[in-house]
Amino acid sequence: MISAFMWHALFGIQTSDHHGWTIHPQAIWIALLVFSAVAAWFDVRVRRIPNLWNLCGVCAFLALQAECGAGISAGISMFITGALLLIPTLCGIWGQGDWKMAMVYGAALGVLPTLVVWWLAMLLAKGSSVLVRKLDIKRVNNSAKLGLPLAAFVLVATIMVYAGMYLLR
Repeated sequence: MISAFMWHALFGIQTSDHHGWTIHPQAIWIALLVFSAVAAWFDVRVRRIPNLWNLCGVCAFLALQAECGAGISAGISMFITGALLLIPTLCGIWGQGDWKMAMVYGAALGVLPTLVVWWLAMLLAKGSSVLVRKLDIKRVNNSAKLGLPLAAFVLVATIMVYAGMYLLR
């Protein structure tokens, strides 16, 4: 039988009523949107997400979850998310800052909601990459080393998931 900690870590950290729309989940989503917006700004401007920003995010979300009694679940989900999303990092699909940002999402949302957001972000990034190639859009900076700023797509995916949850409630 799966423990409550593991259940919350995998399927989303829920410390409120069965509807999930009390102040705690709202605070998590709003804080996650702010965190993602700043991370996207860094990623677009300097092509990296600072370790200090990811550390602040992890500490903030673990503290917020611990305050509501879900600290252990948040820690477990952060490590499971990190383990699952280490593979794309090692394959060079995205950078280590993106991987650490995914772990922040794991601490905030749980494993499966994080995977949904990141899958949607990767889908959006791939779609925009194909569109850029189809339209033959030239980059201002022709450096081949520059990839897509994944954090910007994660922000858009987070907004889409949050809006979808709000519309479906």
